Amino acid sequence: MTVDFKMPSPESVGDFYNEINKVLAHVQGGNMHYGYWTGPDDDSDFEQAGARLTDMIIERVAAKPGDRVLDLGCGPGKPGVRLARASGAELIGISISTEDVRLANERARAEGLHDRARFQHANMMALPFEDNSFDHVMAIESIVHIPDRAQVLTEVARVLRPGGRVVLTDFVVRGDAAKNRGAYYDQTLVEVFDSWRTAPPVTAEDYRSFATTAGLVVDEINDITENVKYTGLKTYLALREYARTHDLPPALQRIVDVAVGHSDLTDRQVTAWWTRMLQREQSEGKIIVVAHLPEA
Repeated sequence: MTVDFKMPSPESVGDFYNEINKVLAHVQGGNMHYGYWTGPDDDSDFEQAGARLTDMIIERVAAKPGDRVLDLGCGPGKPGVRLARASGAELIGISISTEDVRLANERARAEGLHDRARFQHANMMALPFEDNSFDHVMAIESIVHIPDRAQVLTEVARVLRPGGRVVLTDFVVRGDAAKNRGAYYDQTLVEVFDSWRTAPPVTAEDYRSFATTAGLVVDEINDITENVKYTGLKTYLALREYARTHDLPPALQRIVDVAVGHSDLTDRQVTAWWTRMLQREQSEGKIIVVAHLPEA
């Protein structure tokens, strides 16, 4: 089957987040990333589950006071400000979305951390920083928008100091889908990816070659699919609830329409369908990757 896979551009990603970030952050507990639940009986809300995932990243970054950390794809700034507060490090965040940058700087000022958490407009494919200028880099669900992951990691390696660490999350295909990606994609799935402006997902093992190309060494690849897989249902139900009293931005309305389908489905029907899907082996998942730049 031939499918029309639409590759996102930096401009399209920036426009997308300029349009949706306020509403998406609202329904995802202030973040714009997946939550981490301990299991099906975990009744944590989105803010709690999102903070849990953020803290898993912060723990792996392991920044110290005086360190300089780059946040690739900062969103509205909640993870970056949280890292600056927890670690005492200096945090520089970037986003291709000007609205992200505005909201992130507002958050840093509101929390009294604008002296150590600053955000600016930039493209992660061509970072506006000097070589060897950061101790660590984190990227929470931002590299998913980049077709060439190795190029981003090459830029990351350039700005990292020797011994520096990069911690990121990415979406992956798993199981049989990973073995035969050509047969896995269909036009409906491609429309879902395009509605989120995501590039084609990779596999966990792809990261070893990406890292080698960039001159990095992989320390950890951790598949967290079973803990984050509840994010989709919770996000779509929250968006449907929000839409009952507010107009969704067109880009978010498209996301709901593509993923959930018929608008006349009740929340109970959507939940029942999605629950059946969650009981199967997940073809799409999420990983945490930790890598470092070797000492000279």
